[in-house]
Amino acid sequence: MEKPRIRFIEALPYEKDGKQLVILRDAEGVSREALAVSRDVAFMVSLMDGTNSLRDIQAEFMRASGEMVYMEQIENLVKTLDQNLFLQNDRFMAHIKALYDEYDRLSVRPAYLAGTGYSANRMDLLSFLDEMFDGHTDVDGAPKDISGILAPHIDYSRGASVYRRIYPYLKNASKPLLVIFGTCHHPTQGLWSISLKDFETPLETVRVSPELKELVRENSVLNRYIEEWPHRIEHSIELQLPLIQFMVQHDFEILPILTGSMHEYVEGTKSIDDDEVRRLTENLKHVLDTYGKPYCVIAGADLAHIGAQFGDRYTLDAMIMERSRKKDELLLGHIKNADADAFFREIKEEGDERRICGLTPIFFQLKLLEGCTADIVNYDQWTDGHSSVSFAGGFFCRK
Repeated sequence: MEKPRIRFIEALPYEKDGKQLVILRDAEGVSREALAVSRDVAFMVSLMDGTNSLRDIQAEFMRASGEMVYMEQIENLVKTLDQNLFLQNDRFMAHIKALYDEYDRLSVRPAYLAGTGYSANRMDLLSFLDEMFDGHTDVDGAPKDISGILAPHIDYSRGASVYRRIYPYLKNASKPLLVIFGTCHHPTQGLWSISLKDFETPLETVRVSPELKELVRENSVLNRYIEEWPHRIEHSIELQLPLIQFMVQHDFEILPILTGSMHEYVEGTKSIDDDEVRRLTENLKHVLDTYGKPYCVIAGADLAHIGAQFGDRYTLDAMIMERSRKKDELLLGHIKNADADAFFREIKEEGDERRICGLTPIFFQLKLLEGCTADIVNYDQWTDGHSSVSFAGGFFCRK
């Protein structure tokens, strides 16, 4: 390949045995293999933008590093990247088309994380959840008319402190329909990606009702936001389902909606007062009202992402963690009031420098829950000393 072009690949810093490495990971999940490479190799990969020949890459690497790299080494690197489907080329396009076609034919979304994010075995998963909730499956005095739940979407091991506190509130909420917003960590065509597939878990398959599917398809606004592909590997909604199944005592349906980036809104090139935000919110409310079943709005959404893993160059210390916590408290204050616009403005004013990946799902959750108030039952900051992710759990009720 004369001018290789790298796809949208995540590059994550990694340290092993004192060596500084970079993990290359497919953000779209087309390839499930990750590559650990040196920083020198990562630099060469960054030069593969489709405009540089192998000779150009060789020359630029030697100019920047002052070290020799042989053409054979670069050729072998390109071959490895190609074998892992990390390059934008004919081989990748043929593979992705086959995946698209296969997924499009499915009526049920397979449980992508089963066997990796949690056990694929029903009994093992139930045992894990029983231990995770540790008997805390009832909340004394919990309101029964809950309209919404804010939950994390971080993995169970790191988010257990909040998951186990918030989901018991859903146990007695007699809402047969759960509208679940989740962050999409991959590129999407628009602000929303609505799935009309049923969702499989090791516990059972969760349904989207045929009547609701038809209402969404018939809606001239929402039908343009039906986009199944982003749901294939996304974890933010999938991780909610086993927890809900474990906790809820009645049959329920879902409407899964992944949300895309609001980067243009934060940058100011678009306004939250524009027609798209209004039309999406109004038309979803109309469809839900027409469908007629009581519903609860869930957001699987984390808060701040700070530190080395997310590109920050500063050292993560107690002062920075405390400052981030205080900024999170401001956001949680707006969530308590179900004030979507104030929540958004708070993030915009800080330029989203802390990477609030739950911005869009929480924003639209709050839009649907205007007139409610929320109680925040728990908040946590996971950290490994170098990076941190914060998240909270809360429930909404009508005033």
